[in-house]
This record gives sequence, C-alpha cells and structure tokens, in this order.
Amino acid sequence: MNSPVLIGVAALRGSYTARLIQLGEDPEVLVPLLRRIWTDTFGRDTDALATALLARNWWRLAINPKPRRWHRQPPVAGLGYPAVTENNTIRQGSLREDLDGFDEWMYLLRPDQRLLVVYEATVHGRWLRHSVHHLDPVEDLFVTAPALDEIGAEMTVCTVCGAVDEIDHVEVPSLAGYGHDTATSCTRCGSSVATDPMFGAHLTRKPWPPHAPTTGDATGGTR
Repeated sequence: MNSPVLIGVAALRGSYTARLIQLGEDPEVLVPLLRRIWTDTFGRDTDALATALLARNWWRLAINPKPRRWHRQPPVAGLGYPAVTENNTIRQGSLREDLDGFDEWMYLLRPDQRLLVVYEATVHGRWLRHSVHHLDPVEDLFVTAPALDEIGAEMTVCTVCGAVDEIDHVEVPSLAGYGHDTATSCTRCGSSVATDPMFGAHLTRKPWPPHAPTTGDATGGTR
C-alpha cells in the first residue's frame, strides 16, 4: 500500500533525522528494495546510502527509475524519484514524540551496525518498533543483534521476517537417550530450527510475506 513514510538515520537516545517518501511501501516491499539499492547502487556502503537518502525528500524509491515527461525533476539513478515540492525540509525528531501526521511507517538506518529498524505508527500516536533487518541477510535463521541504545539489552532477530524477540524455544530430553531435542521458532512467520543429538539441525524458512491463498484455498476447493 502506497502511503507517506519517513526514512532516515537513527541517533542517540531515540532521536532521528529523516526525509519523507510520499509514495512509500510496507516493510515487505521496502526492506528488500533498500537491500538491493544498498548492494547494487552503493556497493554496500551504508554511510553513502544514508547520505543520499537524506539529501532530499522523495516521491518514490526505485532501483531503476526512468525519466518521466511529467516529472519536473530528473530521477536519481539507482535510488528513485525526488519529490516535486517546494517544502524540502529535513525532519529531526524523537521516537518519543507525539505523532501528528499521516506517516504509517518509519525506516531508520543504523550505519555502524548495518541495520534497518522499522517503526510503525500506533493508534496511540506513538512510534512502536516493528522489526529489525540486517542489510546483509545472514544464513542463520536467528541472530543476536546489538542493543539499539546504551542501556538496552541485546535482541534476538528472525532473519526471515525481521521480528524482534518474538521467539519460542522448547528444550526436552532427547528420544535418542542422551542430550536434548530443541525447537526454536518465530511466532510471526513460523520459521523454525530443530536440533537433536543424532541428526543436528533442521532449518525451515517459511515464505515471507506469506503467500495469499488462492480462490480454491479460501473456499475449500474441489477434489
């Protein structure tokens, strides 16, 4: 769904600097796009990506934007379309601020950690952390990420959907007669890893975002 979103860089104690994307996207769309822009356009240079994003407000991000006759500003190669507006101010704020606009999502880079932290606007007019994404996805299903501030605790992050600390872990004596069987799963997307002393780890990555059911699936279909 296209809606105004903010994109920028996180700073100390919950502060941030951001720009507006007039036609933004939900995390399922924008996170993969930003990863590709980070890799293809900026050669995995997170500081360069942050500098470019903060240089102006945006109409829309795109990996391969094409010139449009009706668009008064030329596209920025490998990044997107600048906003056509007289108001080109940069936004500086705090995650604790009262929300007074129509922005549904905010995407904040943490260049030193190569992280993208996603926040969603709540009905209570506050930013709520939605997910944390490594710009360079790792092979491990669950990883430990550093705290987002000086006093916070480390986070367990699902590398499939970006869920933070939404992990179930079960450990029981193994049926092999020694050691333990374990099952660790993400409660958001259902991805899991199970281990046992005999066969090691078995990893299951579920599709994200989930596949929409077909008409036959929704109605029960015919046999």
